[in-house]
Amino acid sequence: MLVLGGGFGGLGTAVHLREAGVDVTLVDRNDYHTFQPLLYQVATDLLETSAVGHPLRDLLRDHPGAVVHSGEVTGIDLDARQVSFARREPLSYDYLVLALGAKATFFGVEGADEHAYPLYTLADAVRLRSHILDVWEDADRNPALVDTGALNVAIVGGGPTGVESAGALAELYTHDFAKDYPGIPRDKARIILLEASPDLLGMFRSDIRSYARRALTERGVEVRTGEVVAKVEADQVTLKSGEVIPARTLVWGAGLVANPLVKTLGIDLQRGDRVPTEPDLSLAGHPEVFVVGDIAWTTVEGNERALPQLGSVALQAGEHAAHNIAHLVAGEPTEPFRYHDKGTMATIGRGAAVAQTRGGHTMKGRTAWLAWGAVHLALLSTGEDRAKAVVDWTWSGFSHERSGRISVRTDKP
Repeated sequence: MLVLGGGFGGLGTAVHLREAGVDVTLVDRNDYHTFQPLLYQVATDLLETSAVGHPLRDLLRDHPGAVVHSGEVTGIDLDARQVSFARREPLSYDYLVLALGAKATFFGVEGADEHAYPLYTLADAVRLRSHILDVWEDADRNPALVDTGALNVAIVGGGPTGVESAGALAELYTHDFAKDYPGIPRDKARIILLEASPDLLGMFRSDIRSYARRALTERGVEVRTGEVVAKVEADQVTLKSGEVIPARTLVWGAGLVANPLVKTLGIDLQRGDRVPTEPDLSLAGHPEVFVVGDIAWTTVEGNERALPQLGSVALQAGEHAAHNIAHLVAGEPTEPFRYHDKGTMATIGRGAAVAQTRGGHTMKGRTAWLAWGAVHLALLSTGEDRAKAVVDWTWSGFSHERSGRISVRTDKP
């Protein structure tokens, strides 16, 4: 069988087919799996890339029938049961799992595609980290840049990605950069969080939303709700209201669009970009094809709303797809997917986080922060990754220092 994508969904499928006696070929454009919930910590120098990205071949080493290839998918022929790739021969399949993921969408905002910094891939996180360090080094060389707002950061999106990025950047600016660049006044570097709706973290209860706003404000973040970005340029952001915010950094956490390859499948898509699935996660008319992760439009019985584009949904869907493929191989019927919602969490900074269970129970503050850390450690791919995260988190917790804040030049001297 063939799995396209090495994210939570694709990896979950491949790993859980280990005992089914099925040969698995997994193809991803990268040779590593990315733990996306912690990308903002790579971007803000708290974690090294090796704690968040792990080689796919390592993760599938105990699967005797698994093969991993790096490749860019260029086409999927459902009738011929064949997938084509750039710079690689086509592959045929008996069963196919589509876990192609998504990419950031800028909703047509002028200049955003060129100047904004999304935070969806490991490459995005590394690019943002290098950019932030370069901006501060530029200001250190030319202090006149500080008064132009060059150090300001605008963050678009008040969901978990935006809130977590804002809190982490505020701590980086307040603690590490304040010591690294003592000649630059802290109040000359603003962090502005922009959210189009009236509240941050709209999926949480009102007390959680209020706490998140208060915790960010206490850390020096300017929280601006009801604000829509109209235009992005290299050194400024223009809001729909006409206000211009000087900033050389715009972090984009406002939305995702499914991999454009889904538009070549010749099927009707939901919301224009997501693939509707049958209750067992298969593709209508193609029981040998399963769709999981950010590209899937999956509903569960009794709820017409699609499940959200979250890592927990993708992981459970991938595991269930493996379960159903094993059933098909054994000549047994498939089973409908049931998502087990374990709640939603977001961290705001050291000692501050929020959590809400499916039943509406909430936690906030240090208790939620400790729970957030325990959950994310458990979800990391390997014991090695957990050890790296524990070391970095512990050192930062005691010292307020982030050892990852270095710029590595790759251009020839």
